[in-house]
Amino acid sequence: MNSVLSLIQQIYQQLGSSHMVNVGDLLGILAILLVVLGASFFIFSKEETTQILIEADTETSPVTAKSVVPTIAWIDRLKKGLGKSRSEVWGRFGAIFSGGKLDSDKLEELEELLYSSDMGPDMVTELISEVTTSMEKEEMNLDGFKSYLYNFLNKKIGNVQSSVNSELYDFSSKEKQAPKVIMIVGVNGAGKTTTIGKLATKFKKQGASVVVGACDTFRAAAVDQLEVWCERAGVEMVRAKEGTNPSGVGYDALQRSINIGADYCILDTAGRLHTKDNLMEELKKMKRVLTKLDDAAPHEVLLVIDAITGQNAMRQAEEFNQALALTGLIFTKCDGSSKAGGAVGIINKLQVPITYIGVGESVEDLNIFKQEEYLSALLDIEL
Repeated sequence: MNSVLSLIQQIYQQLGSSHMVNVGDLLGILAILLVVLGASFFIFSKEETTQILIEADTETSPVTAKSVVPTIAWIDRLKKGLGKSRSEVWGRFGAIFSGGKLDSDKLEELEELLYSSDMGPDMVTELISEVTTSMEKEEMNLDGFKSYLYNFLNKKIGNVQSSVNSELYDFSSKEKQAPKVIMIVGVNGAGKTTTIGKLATKFKKQGASVVVGACDTFRAAAVDQLEVWCERAGVEMVRAKEGTNPSGVGYDALQRSINIGADYCILDTAGRLHTKDNLMEELKKMKRVLTKLDDAAPHEVLLVIDAITGQNAMRQAEEFNQALALTGLIFTKCDGSSKAGGAVGIINKLQVPITYIGVGESVEDLNIFKQEEYLSALLDIEL
């Protein structure tokens, strides 16, 4: 004991301390050593256990334990994304049918609820008329009405949806020829740039060669955002200086696509207020400029619609369709809106199909619009 105390005293003196060492100092030093040793043992054991788990996982899968992410099926993503629409509008049918026979008062309540769904007045009028006729023949409960509504809506949009070109989904169905030009339009904030990034990623994963044209030359931030998406997807982007003529950028992007034999040329455009004639004219000009390189370009003109905008989405779609002859729609942000059920009204009114539906931020949250899945998730019906 004395020799240990003497050794510690010498260390203190070398450090310039005049403190006289006692038994308490020795006990304190021993306590510190025990804490350090205990902590070291805990850390070592944790790292060893983690390594064992990783090694065990890699024996059955090339993906390490840390990178395993549960895969959520698309139908589950869709149901979750349409949850707000289902609970706040379409799910309220239960209260109407819970009190027995559907009398005139409840029929009026049902009509008001359907109007609030943004289905559109023409469809609501027709549906109520058919329901009233059916009620005269037999009593209708909630399950019967939901089944009736599903069949009614499916029939209304089925023919329109069948017109979608499969090349918008499946690269393997595309004939090897000139680049397929997809022009993306819509108002600011609808999600055009993000949607283009997701589409480019999907095509690239299928093995397609993609060139993206950053034609929104009025917003540098939008171009920078698009560039990030293109880098992630591993696709080429054509951009120009801020303020450059958008039609010129579109022309250059298509020329580049032709030169390298790209499969797809996706063109972003500046956000256009559908009420501004001069801005809409710029989009018409871009379509004309593209035909100088390919008579059929653009092959697709897709309007990105924000579900949150409700009835305003219908007005936007009508104006864009009148000016540009839309070939399809992309319905975004359905997870944040109770108005996502308005898709059926837009399809029926314009006779233009919805190609993709978005229910979140990730690439997997944008997927093919299939009316059976959509209506099933909206009405909470198992197919």
